[in-house]
Amino acid sequence: MSWSWRIILEGQLHLIFKQSVMKELLDEGYLLYAEPLGSPVNRISWSAYRPDILGLQVTHNTFKLVFVECETAPTKTRVNQKTERIRTSFHFQKRLYESHQLRSLLIIPPLTLNKINCKTIRSFWEIWIINHKGTIIHKIPDKSRLK
Repeated sequence: MSWSWRIILEGQLHLIFKQSVMKELLDEGYLLYAEPLGSPVNRISWSAYRPDILGLQVTHNTFKLVFVECETAPTKTRVNQKTERIRTSFHFQKRLYESHQLRSLLIIPPLTLNKINCKTIRSFWEIWIINHKGTIIHKIPDKSRLK
């Protein structure tokens, strides 16, 4: 397959991933922003990072945030670099007497988990495996949620 066709197919797969995740997160009640240039609320900010999808659920006493990365050809190096950029440039202002939940969601195609299955990635990311038709095949919680 030529390089240009691979880019087109990966771009289509990336769009399918985003559509599937957005549908699922909308069903969970999140307000979604696709590839936001800046933060939609002043309590969160980032500099060296921009999520593929940012989701918010805000009430008077809860704040839920999910940021989504869709990787059509994931590698440990790329995901670890993205994780580090998030850790160093993503900021969230908590409020007293408010429960909060931060989720980092990594979307990958089938048969690629073995490429990224390591402690640094699994402890930071919740991983969803989605096929080329947009079907969510499996949801793997991050290791901190397994305890």
